[in-house]
Parts: sequence; structure tokens; C-alpha cells
Amino acid sequence: MILEINSSLPYFRTAQLKEAMNVVLADTVEDSNETESTNGLGKTTLLRIVHFCLGGSIVRDRVLSHPALIGVSFGMKLSHKGQEVRIDRKIGEGGVLVSVAFVDGLNVEVLETVGEQIRISADDWTKVLSQKFTPETYVLAAGKYIPSFRDVFLYQARVGKDAYTDPQQAFRGQPGPIRRLVLSYLLSLNWNKQRDLHDEQQKREQISIAIKALEEAGDSTDEKSIGDLEAERVVLEKQIAQKRDEVAGFNVRQDYDKLENRLNEVDRTIHDLLNENHSDNRLLEYYGRSAKEAPTSSADVPVQILSDAGAVFKEEALRSLAEVAAFHEQVYRNRHEFLATEIRRLRTQTSQRSRAIDKFSAEKTDLLRTLKSSGALDTLIALQRGLTELEAKHDSLKARIEERKRFDVRKDALSASMIEGRALLKRDLEDRRPIVDEVVGLFAEYTRFLYGVPGKLSIDVKQAGYAFGISIDREGSDGVDQMVVFCFDLAIATIRARRRSPFNILLHDSTMFADVDPRQYGLALQLAAATAANEGFQYICCLNAGALPKDHLGEFDIDAAVRLRLTDDGDHGRLLGMRLPPRERAA
Repeated sequence: MILEINSSLPYFRTAQLKEAMNVVLADTVEDSNETESTNGLGKTTLLRIVHFCLGGSIVRDRVLSHPALIGVSFGMKLSHKGQEVRIDRKIGEGGVLVSVAFVDGLNVEVLETVGEQIRISADDWTKVLSQKFTPETYVLAAGKYIPSFRDVFLYQARVGKDAYTDPQQAFRGQPGPIRRLVLSYLLSLNWNKQRDLHDEQQKREQISIAIKALEEAGDSTDEKSIGDLEAERVVLEKQIAQKRDEVAGFNVRQDYDKLENRLNEVDRTIHDLLNENHSDNRLLEYYGRSAKEAPTSSADVPVQILSDAGAVFKEEALRSLAEVAAFHEQVYRNRHEFLATEIRRLRTQTSQRSRAIDKFSAEKTDLLRTLKSSGALDTLIALQRGLTELEAKHDSLKARIEERKRFDVRKDALSASMIEGRALLKRDLEDRRPIVDEVVGLFAEYTRFLYGVPGKLSIDVKQAGYAFGISIDREGSDGVDQMVVFCFDLAIATIRARRRSPFNILLHDSTMFADVDPRQYGLALQLAAATAANEGFQYICCLNAGALPKDHLGEFDIDAAVRLRLTDDGDHGRLLGMRLPPRERAA
């Protein structure tokens, strides 16, 4: 147990503590959240000093990390197995001073000897605390997480408002696996198997991440099955076989470029001949129609038309009209002969072109056949490059498939092991039923004492291992939720006391009782005092005098339990014996 909490500060209010119930009382309601202000009297700071001396960090503690406290030493005296142990730790300096006898026989590096104390590193100190106070968990297995003394002590001495909202949570953002592991240790469950289950679950998650990374490396947005990858492999192998046949049957011609140029020339010639034939055929159609439509000419027709109109012609005029008609008749005959000649000429030309087209088409076919069965050297190189790329893609795909198969086998093995692990935990839970029933009964008893109805503490085995359900029928307000935490902590302290666990103490800040109804507040103090005395553990609580439920304390004499009284009557009434100056704000 803790005997004393002290400091090198000249006016520090040293706390002398005893067995069972210990009250640190602040005779004011001024005590504020010390993580945000230095104006409190020091109740929360007292708990943080305990953590600091027992290996805790002060990085986020605005009081103990204050520049004005650099070089200040805080200390404790403990009683352990009949020995008095002295611990001193200085702000801003490495290492911890501890009684030589406490670390006798342990593997630590001595940095300095100061009288009956030696200075060891902070890391060595936390290991010493685990060896002494949580010996069941202290192993040197590399890579495996174990519940250390520091993890356990966060539940024995809760600090901060978040620690009093949920019995399973020691601080905000605490990882679920760590919570389950520490609680299984505190409840005397199979924490070793819980750790193994967590390790396997973590490995399984890492494999899932690795599989996802493989898919992302393969430019895939969805996780593909092995069957999908095998299907891709088959298609790729067929493409490779086809490409290999193309390369194997490829003939390189030195005159490939000349043949290709000749093919283009022949193709253009055929195209030109076809265009010329098309134009001539259009002209043939026109000439054919014109030849059929050529009119016949008669010299009497114009004269008859004019006579019918009443015209009288001289003989000279009639002779002129006959000459005109004869001229036109000759013109029409000449036109007919011209059309006939042109039609013959065009038909001859188109026939000749058609024969030329047939000739060039045959040549084009031969060229295409030759080019298809062979090619230029750069074409062969391009084919070989394409084959190489396909083969590289195939090798990469096969590697992915093999990797996926290996991961899937490992993932399946871990899944099977996890199922077996959960089954083992369930069987183990039944084997430990008397222990479980004991703590469940204690929680029900303590909650019934406060509210008249028993609370429920259930322990099951689910996907991630142990699952804890903690509640009472009247939960809902902050005060009731805090009493759930109180009863849970008290049940754990009772169980540990009955198991003779080393360093079995329980510390609560005033936050525990801040919103609790006065009747339950008074009953809780009575219950804590009686349980600590009967079961043999030390209980330390920090309270505000102005909020004490004096009418609900029954026969409990709280004044007799007060070990330290803090006041706002001058700076010397505060825990540190001084008021810390405001911190300088960064520019």
C-alpha cells in the first residue's frame, strides 16, 4: 500500500496514508479541471503524482509539466511484503531513485547510487514494477503485447473525466484489444489466450491489407478471387501462344519496303482506272440517249406552217428555206455519226481499262499474299516486343496468383485457429465459472446496495474474444453511469484482495462522485470504507467538502478517514504549497 506522498517543494502538503479508507478532502468547491487550469487545490494533481512516481508520463499534464516545477522531486513511500520502499522522481530529469532492496536481484542498470537508493532508467523502472506487481504477465516474448503494470494501474487509479464514463475504458481512444486484454487479466480470465486470439486477428487483418495491396498493384479496384485471376491467366496464355505462332511463322524480306510501295502504287492505279471508267460509262449513257433522240428534218414543214398562217413567199425565199432545211439535215446526220464514233471509242477505252484493272488486281493479290506471309525486320522486332510484354504480364499474374493462394491459405488457417481459440475461450470460461460468478455476484451486490436493484455484469466470448456487458436498470444519467464504474472497480479490488494480488490499491478522483445523487454518494462512501476494511485493500478518494452528502453517511465517520485536508486559505493550503504562475503563451 501507499504510505506517503511527498515532494521536495518546501510547502508541499505531504499525504500520510493508512490501510483501508483514506480521504483527501478539499475544503472548497473551487477545485477545477487541472488538465486545463492551475487554479485547483491539487486533488487531481495528487493522483497524477502517484502515476508519475509509478512510471507514468507527464507530457499531457499541464500541472506537473509546468516550467516552474522543473527540477522538483516528487516521491512516495510504499509498503511491500513488509518492506518500506522509497521512490523519488525529479521533473525534467531521466531516471528514478528507488530503494536498493526493492530491485535486489533484478536485471537493471544502475546509473547512480544515492545512499540506500539507486537511480535506474524510467524504462527499467516500469519493467521492475511489472515484475513486482503483475508478475504473471511479465515475459520477455518479443513482439507480443502483454498487460503491463502501467496498463493495469490505469484502472486502479483512474484519472480524467473520460476514465469515469465507462468501466471498460481507462482513457479516451483506448484500443479495444488492449481493453479486453487488461480486463481479462483483472478478472482472472485466460488473458494469454485472449492475447493469442488478438495476435491472430491482427495477422489476419494484415493479410487482408496485403491482398488489397496486391490488387491495387494490379490496377484493380475490387478484390478479385483466385478463380478470376486464373481465368485471366488462361486468356493471357492463349494470347501468348498466338503471338508465338506469329513470330515463328514470320519471314523477313529485305525488299519489304519496295513491295509495300509497289502495293500502294498498284492500289492508286486501280483506283484511278476505276474512276476513269466510271466517268466514261456516265458519258456513254449520255451519248446513247442523245443518239436515240436525234430529230429528222423536212424542208416542207416550215413552209407549210407559214402558209397556214397566211404567208405568201417569193420563189427566191422558198429556195432559201429549202437550203436551210438541207443544212440542218446534214448537221443532224453529222451529229449522229459523231455520237456513234464516240460510243465506239468509249467502249473500247473502258474495255481496255477493265483488262488493266484485272491485271493490277491480280498483282495486288499477289503482293498482299507476299506481305502477309512476311514482313520487315522492324515489324518482327515489334512482334517480339509484344510477345515479351505478354510473357512478363503472364509471369506477374502467376506470381500474384501464387501469392494470393499463399495468403488465402494463411488467412484460412488463421480463421480456423481463431475459431478454435474462441471455442477454447468458451470452454475455459465454463471452467472458470466459479471465479466469474464471484465477480458477477459482487457487482450485483454492490449495485443493489446503492440502488436497491442488482446490476448486471456479463462475460461472453464473441468474435474478438471476451465481451463484457456492464449495466444497471437505472442507468442513463451521468451519476448512475459513474456509480457503475465505482461498483465495477470495487468488485475488481475485492477479487484482487481475495487473490492476494500485490499492490492492491484503488484510487478515485472527485470526478467519480461529481454528478451522483447525495443518497447514492453517501452509500458509496460507506460501501467503500466497509469493503476496503473487510477485504483488506487500500482505498484512496479525493473529495470536495462542499459536496459531501453529510446527511447520508450513516455511521461512517468521514473525518476519521481524512488523511489530508486541502484549503484555499492562502497558497500554503494547496497541495503544492504554492500557486503556479500562468504559462507564457507562444508568440
